[in-house]
Amino acid sequence: MINVKLRHLAIALSKLPPNPCNSVELEQYQTEGNLAALWLSQIDAKDGLEGKTVLDLGAGNGILGHGAQLMGSKVTFVECDPEAAELCRKLGNTIEGRVGEIELPKVDIVITNPPWGVQTHGADRAFIDAAMECATVVHMMHSASATHLPKGEVLLEGEFRMPATYQHHSSRMGTTPIKCWRITQ
Repeated sequence: MINVKLRHLAIALSKLPPNPCNSVELEQYQTEGNLAALWLSQIDAKDGLEGKTVLDLGAGNGILGHGAQLMGSKVTFVECDPEAAELCRKLGNTIEGRVGEIELPKVDIVITNPPWGVQTHGADRAFIDAAMECATVVHMMHSASATHLPKGEVLLEGEFRMPATYQHHSSRMGTTPIKCWRITQ
């Protein structure tokens, strides 16, 4: 069993190059290393990551998938933004394309922080559908106010920090409540 201390995992993930965050339409926001490490530790405690195949849907800079790699998983990153996909290629096997428009492999676990549909209503639907087709265990971060997700259990609740990245942001740093769901079929 690979034993990675939470603090060391958070530090390693925080050192990754940032997501380029070029597209408000894609709802690209950087998941912080501390939050990613905490969530991954909850996933590992529940489902074990060592030796598992994992799909990181909407990988951004690959922070969630890379954390799973550090915990012993074989990860495939999926990202449609070319610059972000290039960051993922440096970490391992990467599929570049839009979720819902590309063929994805079957895996043990899907981990995703999809677009929540704030800019484009229903943008998360392709991620939900693809995740449920690819694995019997899906871990999804979403807005705490989301009521349309498949039934599951909440592994973690917290705040997602969002720095002012796009023109419509009015403050330097905002937060939004999140829940990290474990959904099984």
